[in-house]
Amino acid sequence: MKLLRAKFENFRLLRDLEIEFSTDPVRNLTVIRAENETGKTTMLTALQWALYGDEALPGDPKTYRLHPIDSGVGTVRTVVEVDFETVPALRSSRVVSTLKRYRVVRTVTETVNASGWRRGEPTLRLYDLTAKGSDPQEYGENRVRTELPPELREVFFTDGDRALSFIDADSVTVKRQRVENAIKALLGLSIVESAQRHVKQAAADVNKRVRESDASGRAREASARIEALDAELATLEPKQAEAIANRARSEEQYERLGKQIEQALAQGDRSELATQLKRVKDNRKRSDALELALAREQGELLKSKVLAKQLLADAVAVATGKLEALKARGRIPNQTIPVLNECLTQGVCICNETLDETDPDGSRRRQHINEMIEASRAADAIQKTITELYYGARDLMQPGEAQSWRDLYADLMDRRNKVAQTIKDLAAEEAQIEAKIALVPDIDIQHLREQKKIARKHADDYGDAASRAAFRIEAARSERAAAVKERDDYLKEETKGQRLAAELVAGQDVLRVFERALDRLKSDELGRVSALMNEIFLEMIGADTEQGAIIRRAEISQDFDILVYGPDERLLSPDRDLNGASRRALTLAFILALTKVSGVEAPNIIDTPLGMMSGYVKSSVVRVAARYSSQLILFLTRSEIAGTEALLAEYADKVITLTNPAHYPRMLLHAPTSDVIQVVRCDCSYDESCTVCARKMEVEPGAAPLEEAA
Repeated sequence: MKLLRAKFENFRLLRDLEIEFSTDPVRNLTVIRAENETGKTTMLTALQWALYGDEALPGDPKTYRLHPIDSGVGTVRTVVEVDFETVPALRSSRVVSTLKRYRVVRTVTETVNASGWRRGEPTLRLYDLTAKGSDPQEYGENRVRTELPPELREVFFTDGDRALSFIDADSVTVKRQRVENAIKALLGLSIVESAQRHVKQAAADVNKRVRESDASGRAREASARIEALDAELATLEPKQAEAIANRARSEEQYERLGKQIEQALAQGDRSELATQLKRVKDNRKRSDALELALAREQGELLKSKVLAKQLLADAVAVATGKLEALKARGRIPNQTIPVLNECLTQGVCICNETLDETDPDGSRRRQHINEMIEASRAADAIQKTITELYYGARDLMQPGEAQSWRDLYADLMDRRNKVAQTIKDLAAEEAQIEAKIALVPDIDIQHLREQKKIARKHADDYGDAASRAAFRIEAARSERAAAVKERDDYLKEETKGQRLAAELVAGQDVLRVFERALDRLKSDELGRVSALMNEIFLEMIGADTEQGAIIRRAEISQDFDILVYGPDERLLSPDRDLNGASRRALTLAFILALTKVSGVEAPNIIDTPLGMMSGYVKSSVVRVAARYSSQLILFLTRSEIAGTEALLAEYADKVITLTNPAHYPRMLLHAPTSDVIQVVRCDCSYDESCTVCARKMEVEPGAAPLEEAA
């Protein structure tokens, strides 16, 4: 199959666009030159949608708008036409030379309203293109899918990034499945497997006829056992395959979680850092409390007696001497008035004479004492103050403490400074930990560890289930083989059973033929694809194994893994050990080798295949791809074209330039002739420009990036 022409109507940016593709056997390259946001990916999607329907739309097809973004309220009809021709088919061992040409037209209507849009049911029509016109064909979907099976969509229609899905998928199982599906579909392995299933079903039908026939009871009994064992195997084999696949996925999840934990721990354990941060904050809180307590203690020291005694030491010493002198003279404490009053109360003088008022001498003495009391009262206030001072200041008058106030204050200041430094260090440590936490991905490592443990258990459980199924399958197959021999032996002994026996033998022979054919295809054809992929890949990247190249070879394993080897047969990881250019070259080599070995003539349509490439690799990829592909269609930017002009002149039969007028005036030199948001084409070649496509080569200062208007 080769593409001839495509026409797009109201498919996003492609409002009204028609392009033609090269079908020249030598100059088989079509170049669609288009910059970013100029409809390259949109066109790739539109071509796939025309052939495969909504399933080819990216993401969720229900949310992928087809109509132009500036469509007004109402209904918008989207139409994509694709003309293609089929390669000569084999009939009765001869080649039919007449090419068949077809046109597929897929149409859909989307209703646009103020709140959104709604898509109707797409329709597909297929026409047979003849010299007389176009004839409608029935079963258009089936005819198209026969020419380009859905399993091969990513082989024939891809972009530079999506092509990496054959080697860059996170899951080994997913990568392996994609490679296996592509190889089986293109090499016809799925057809052989389907034929195997049909032959097995035919043999089962014959066995059922034996059970329902009038053959001997022993033959019918053996036939019934075979039927029961076939039913058991039909249940066990899918269970085993499912268990093996689930075990592989669980093993991959286990390994992936282990790597995630390692990577997270390399950047820091967020939970451990959180624990450290809490410890530092708690220590800082305690240090803050200690610093506050020391500040209060320092404040109390300023009000302490120690400070007072040491500040007033000289004055207190003088006062103490005077008070002690007064005390020595009996003036301190002042006891005169209290003693005299006591004498009057008791009626006896200190000299032991009577103070009785009825006694003339006693009355005279009492009067004298009263006069002494009155004389003492005049000096009482001063004496009272001195007395109070003497006894109240006894603490100040005692010898000073061993440690001076200055020493106490210096000790407190030293302790406060140490605590302040501790607080400063803790604050710095807290900031460092918080900075580390900010850099660590928000990953719950403990959760990952729990998930890893669960994945390990699931892998072990699935492994046990697969082992149990394998044991029972082996036993069932052994029992079946014995039952088949028993049945066939009984049938051969009976005249009426010989015909059924012959049919069974024929079915077994055919089944063995298919099994051998499938084994040969898997080994020989897969080996051919692997060898050619290696040859193309090494040529693309310019790896000379004799000159000590790092990449020595690539192969496809029997398990459908794409493997790359370095020196000493060391296995390299395609998605980790190869640079971007080599990874793209590897996937393109796989696609080209698979297409070439299969003998299927089909287009290779690739969007931006030369991204991340330069120099030799870029030119080599273009040259090799053009040589191995029957029809090569490349969507290239100007930067990708740079350096490949000579090759394009050699291999490109058609070059089309697409331009998005919305890029004016920031990127385009000339104003567009229409304000409609759409991609327009011109016939400028890869090294030409006109008033439609001429571009500014430098970005103007301060120019904001354009928003996509797909």
